[in-house]
Amino acid sequence: MAELTIKSWSNDTQLEDLARFKRDREVVRGVVTSISMIKDKEIAFLMLENGVTAYCPADEFSAHEFRSLNGFAGTMQEFIVTNLDLDQEVAIVSIKQADEMKKAKFLSQLEVLEQSELLHTFEFDGVVTGINSKNRNIFVRINGVDAVMYPSDYSWDRGRRIEEQVQRGEKIKVKVIRFNKESNMIRVSRRHTLEDPFVKLEALQHHSAVAGKVTGVDPVHGIFIQLDVGLEVKGVKPNQLEEPIVGDIVSCRVRSIDKEKRQAKVVITGYPRGKKKRKDVGAFLFE
Repeated sequence: MAELTIKSWSNDTQLEDLARFKRDREVVRGVVTSISMIKDKEIAFLMLENGVTAYCPADEFSAHEFRSLNGFAGTMQEFIVTNLDLDQEVAIVSIKQADEMKKAKFLSQLEVLEQSELLHTFEFDGVVTGINSKNRNIFVRINGVDAVMYPSDYSWDRGRRIEEQVQRGEKIKVKVIRFNKESNMIRVSRRHTLEDPFVKLEALQHHSAVAGKVTGVDPVHGIFIQLDVGLEVKGVKPNQLEEPIVGDIVSCRVRSIDKEKRQAKVVITGYPRGKKKRKDVGAFLFE
């Protein structure tokens, strides 16, 4: 380990902490501060909360192979201390082994919850690890276990592409909606942890005005308005009002709600912030 020039610890207290972590196989948290190539092998540098610098080789970073670990710089990771080189004063850690420990514990927890018929009532903390470019399924890591989420299970918002909503490394709450004990296949849903926006909209149905923002104006498909409840709905403009443009803030009244078809319609009643100016497409001729 002569190439690892940064010492992991600088005092006896830090060394005692590391020795205890290693002895108890305690799962420890740290931030990936940088990635470096050493002897043609990627090494992740991690900073612990007590100021210790630890090293995780690429083959101990994950059970999955990545082209590069660069995308993990800045992320929080959990790991166990596997080796303390007292001569070089460096600590070697394994994220992969910590994942295996958490995985066994988590799968056991799922079995107990399923047997108790409580599985669908629990919320778990997960981290988005990626999106399948072909079927757009979302990969979520929960306690060292990889779960899958269908695009429709991410949110109630069907108007935006899933790639516009999801970010790698995002921390989310999920519920397990399917668990296959034989294959350890886990399907999760973020949407099941969120209140249905149509329920919120129903509560506003008899209000005299609700606020929204125009997100689309199409000569064929009509006007689309994003409401605060998290829904994009169709909008109708009375003849006496000016035509809306994208970006206009509008006040509106709920005209109809079809919860089963997931459709709603509102009527624009005014422009509380005034109308946005429509850009003159020929203005450049006089600039």
